[in-house]
Amino acid sequence: MDNSDISENLDFLIDRWCSRKELEPLRKVLNGKAGINGLTDGWAELLLELKSVRAQDKGNLQSEEYDMVVELIHTTEKILGR
Repeated sequence: MDNSDISENLDFLIDRWCSRKELEPLRKVLNGKAGINGLTDGWAELLLELKSVRAQDKGNLQSEEYDMVVELIHTTEKILGR
C-alpha cells in the first residue's frame, strides 16, 4: 500500500462513516488525515487516531472497515519506521 492507497482507503472509510453517521471514528480519521503534512509528525497523528478508532470504536465498525483500519495502522507504522 502506498500513499495514494492510504488516501483512497481513508476516503472510503470517511464516505462509509458519513453515510451511517458514525461520528466518533469519522472525527478521529478526519483529524488524522488533516494532520498529514508530509512530515513524520503528521503521520504519527494519523497513527494515533487510527489506533484510537481500533480500540474505542471497534463495536461500531463493520468487519471490512475494521480490517481496513488495521491495515492502515500497519502501513502507517511502516512509513514511520516502527
